[in-house]
Amino acid sequence: MPVDNFSSYFNPQGIIIAGARRSMGFGFDIPIFLKEHGWGERTFLVNPSGGELHGMKLYQRVAEVPDPVDLAIVIVPANAVPGTLEEIGTRGIKHVIIESAGFAETDDKGKALQEEVEATARRLGLRVIGPNCVGVVNTENRFASTDVIEEALTPGPVSIIAQSGVFGNILLDFLHERGLFISKAITLGNRIDVNECDMLDYLDDDPTTEVIIIYLEGAADGRRLWKTLRRVTKKKPVLILKSGKTPEGKQATASHTGSLSGEDDIYNAVFAQTGAVRADHLDHLLDLAKTFTTQPLPKGNRFGIMTSSGSMGALATDIAVSNGLVVQPLSPSTVKQVREIAPDWMNVKNPLDTGPSMIFNQFLPLIMNDPLVDMVLAIIAVPYSAMKLIKQLGMKLEDVFGDLESMRAQFPQDKPLVMTVVGHGDFVDDISKIAGKSIPVFTSPESATQALAGLWRYSRMRQDNSC
Repeated sequence: MPVDNFSSYFNPQGIIIAGARRSMGFGFDIPIFLKEHGWGERTFLVNPSGGELHGMKLYQRVAEVPDPVDLAIVIVPANAVPGTLEEIGTRGIKHVIIESAGFAETDDKGKALQEEVEATARRLGLRVIGPNCVGVVNTENRFASTDVIEEALTPGPVSIIAQSGVFGNILLDFLHERGLFISKAITLGNRIDVNECDMLDYLDDDPTTEVIIIYLEGAADGRRLWKTLRRVTKKKPVLILKSGKTPEGKQATASHTGSLSGEDDIYNAVFAQTGAVRADHLDHLLDLAKTFTTQPLPKGNRFGIMTSSGSMGALATDIAVSNGLVVQPLSPSTVKQVREIAPDWMNVKNPLDTGPSMIFNQFLPLIMNDPLVDMVLAIIAVPYSAMKLIKQLGMKLEDVFGDLESMRAQFPQDKPLVMTVVGHGDFVDDISKIAGKSIPVFTSPESATQALAGLWRYSRMRQDNSC
């Protein structure tokens, strides 16, 4: 397909919805969403029956729609898609999102129909996202080709490329609860044309995208993916969740988007060689995104751990070492400063186990300023009964743990800091509030450590490429 800047997908002058309908479904919901979010005057509905829908005119044919229009959203039955593309191409529209399903993800008949759709699009010179997808979201201008909740439209630095339409849409339902907000989301579906490399190139130049996360079932073009990732990761982190690790998982992807997932070892090699960071599972992907969007890249892999529970420190140490981080002794100057304020029973080392000392807020700045520490994990594991007692006595959590958000601003700005809070959900929420937006809070030492290890792997790649 021809080279394209894809701006019509994210900021269209006018939108045709081919397959608008009076019964429930995408063709019913999407016009409502666009009208409610300021796109009503630029949205034109097409249905052969004519009439009105949601107070908007139903045009019987694509050719009747007035100018300007540069994007078509197709939601007609699968067997009607080729004919609809003919109308769109004749109308002069070059950008299409096919949300209809029933193609290569189903059976041989669906595969043959998909091949016909692909051939038609190529002949007409159309750029196509899909089929079997829900298209795009752009929070900057509140445009989306699918109905999304209001909370998902809060602009943020993360952009999503998802091979699965529902995967991308479901992420938008709860990312805000994890403190993650997006710039753009693209669901690719069966990828007869536009693929993950096209969107990586687009997001590479997008000024509102700082971190890219991808859900990938299989590469459309392995060699191009390798080249694209090498180029994009030099500028922006790319975090990838790849399914199809097992034979059963490969079979599941084939029945989902008609994708061939390939050999997992090959993908591991591609990601390692290009600087992409692979997530082990969905929670890991979101943990990485939370860390990459809030923390600076570390200069090295020396890992400092401060914990109120020795067991949690040990768990973090195991994960750190197995992921290439170094847990070495604190600097003599830091040890001296800690001993000056620590109780006699404290063993001053790394991990620094503060136990029930209740002077967490005094130790954290010392670890953060240690010249032999490149990143810090602060673990809080305190019985909730003790925290309730502190509140009953009229004390604030800041009195024990410090005003973390303000404190963070005084720490070295090139040194990542993340926290783990283990315990009652209300306690996690309380600490998250005083940590603010600049310190991500996890609920296990392992997940926090894995996120920092991913940050280090990407930082090392950037340093190696700059040499």
